[in-house]
Amino acid sequence: MPEPMHIRRRASIPAVLLLVLSGLAAWAGEPPPALRVVDHPLAGRIWRPADRAFVSPDDLAAAASGADAVLLGETHDNPGHHLLQAWMVRRLANAGRRPVVAFEMLDVAQGERANAYLAAHPGDAAGLGEAVGWDATGWPEWSQYRPIAEAALAVGAPVAAASLARDTTRALAKGGAPAELVAALGLDRPLAPAVQAGMEAEIRDDHCGMLPESAIAAMVVVQRARDAWMARVVTEGMARQGAAVLIAGAGHVRADRGVPARLDAIAPGRKVVALAFLEVEDGVDDPAEYGEALGAALPPYDFVWFTPRAEREDPCEKWRRKAGK
Repeated sequence: MPEPMHIRRRASIPAVLLLVLSGLAAWAGEPPPALRVVDHPLAGRIWRPADRAFVSPDDLAAAASGADAVLLGETHDNPGHHLLQAWMVRRLANAGRRPVVAFEMLDVAQGERANAYLAAHPGDAAGLGEAVGWDATGWPEWSQYRPIAEAALAVGAPVAAASLARDTTRALAKGGAPAELVAALGLDRPLAPAVQAGMEAEIRDDHCGMLPESAIAAMVVVQRARDAWMARVVTEGMARQGAAVLIAGAGHVRADRGVPARLDAIAPGRKVVALAFLEVEDGVDDPAEYGEALGAALPPYDFVWFTPRAEREDPCEKWRRKAGK
């Protein structure tokens, strides 16, 4: 599901820097410096909402290295977010961790193709995108995600699929999924009213208010199912490798109702670090204010890493064109 793309003007990564960024994928010490060049007081800084404190990349890496699961929430079309995710995987490797690295972008069938390809071509992140049919999925191009796979495969960390099959999500949306699957995903239990309302509001905003109301409840079910499935994959990764990393949209890793909430239910006692990469907005210099756009008093994550905004078309304009057709 797309992440919130608010229309307020925000500081952007200049296009000329993208080539610089792409050359920094192997950076394993300090984070890519180009992510800090935008003239915004928060860009490149890391904030811990629990105590409203700024922390260093080393502090963040230390917290992540001591966790069983590290959830890395991105804006899908921001290349800098993927480089920072790759940096985090490398820092975990430097600390001796070899986590399963699970991608929201890969479904069950693609995961099987990835396993078969990597068995025949160990460590080949370059060919992995073609092997899983990435170009047909609608996600940003594989070159953006390849640095994450390279970071994992370089140290022998497994790559895993974390998404339900599309046929399954369609069945869930229509109420036709098997009862045992519904129960396994926790969908047989209603959400607290405030959580349900918050998820509905997020879906309305993400789609610029252009979805029919009749579709929103079904999309909440799908969102819950995807969060639950990702939590299951993360749990399996922890059992397999002792640790897991999840690459997913920032909405999925929010601690109040996303994958972390489901992990609390199915893997209690595990230490989870939820990190979101959030794009800065011009004129919004207080980190706490970034919770407002997410329907929360504070950003609902363990850590927030503020980054420039990627250059993109107004997302609501796309929805207007669709509505016009």
